[in-house]
Amino acid sequence: MKRFLFLVLLGLSLSAQAQIPSKPLTEDAVHDLAGLFSSSQRGELNDRLIAFADTTTNRVVVVTVLDMGGMDASEFAYKLGESWGIGDAKFNNGIVILVKPKTEDSYGEVFIAVGYGLEGALPDATASMIVNREMVPHFQQGDIYGGVKAAVDIILPIIAGEYSAQEYEESGEGGLGAAIIVIIIFCLVLYMVSRKGKGSGNSGTRTGGGPTIITPPFGSSRSGGSFGSGSFGGGGSFGGGGGFKGGFGGGSFGGGGAGAKW
Repeated sequence: MKRFLFLVLLGLSLSAQAQIPSKPLTEDAVHDLAGLFSSSQRGELNDRLIAFADTTTNRVVVVTVLDMGGMDASEFAYKLGESWGIGDAKFNNGIVILVKPKTEDSYGEVFIAVGYGLEGALPDATASMIVNREMVPHFQQGDIYGGVKAAVDIILPIIAGEYSAQEYEESGEGGLGAAIIVIIIFCLVLYMVSRKGKGSGNSGTRTGGGPTIITPPFGSSRSGGSFGSGSFGGGGSFGGGGGFKGGFGGGSFGGGGAGAKW
């Protein structure tokens, strides 16, 4: 009986592995297995992700498929990331952007799978916001490339430390608008206080020798070094301008990321 169960589990495991595309012979950053991109789109995106990997050692790989063998997008993306070893084995700094297009008899699915080493820089909530705010609206209009590009435009600067996930999240749901309103209210209050002071002054005498300097009531939270060493791979396994060499170095995925259907 135990041997039977073992064989069943082994069969299921081998079946799941068989459904994952084989590890590519070329370590490109874009694998459009579903044929959703034009050659120029594929080349432009691939060059951009390779240049980013050369600079930061973080590996972002875009994969499109027509079928996921009965798996949902999250399971497929994690298995693919592990099978291909996307990211550095030491830093686990890989990200898989998986897209399966919508068909007549199935939903479209997208998932951003985040490697262990980048989960602090790109939390699940942020990945979910990128999927739903940046990608799905494009996908619903039939613009797959536009949705992927929009996500890449956000993901790359976040994992490079140019701005934080929190700043991105706050830039959407009224975050920036609220900040502007606070500044306007602050300035109006200061102006009213100043006018009142002038009206009750002593023969027009001004106190202080210079103009009033208005300082916003908050500072910038931008910090390039807030993600910790796990987000960056140092020199990694790239050579001097060696393309995407080392992009499939054995990175691990622990369940971080988010996805959606449309």
